Amino acid sequence: MDVIKAKILDSTHLELSQPTSARQGEYVQVFIPEAGEENHLWQESAKQHYLNAYDEQDAIYDEL
Repeated sequence: MDVIKAKILDSTHLELSQPTSARQGEYVQVFIPEAGEENHLWQESAKQHYLNAYDEQDAIYDEL
């Protein structure tokens, strides 16, 4: 799977930031996360990794 940035030109057209190996007429899938959805997932994951780095004696950090 390739991840390529694309600029939205209008509601039905994208401009890729680099060439793709897909050929004319082939279909590609585009994933557009809901506003804030992706950031929320990253923030929760980062918080959990942060909390896992501390021992039970460091429990004061659990209430972030």
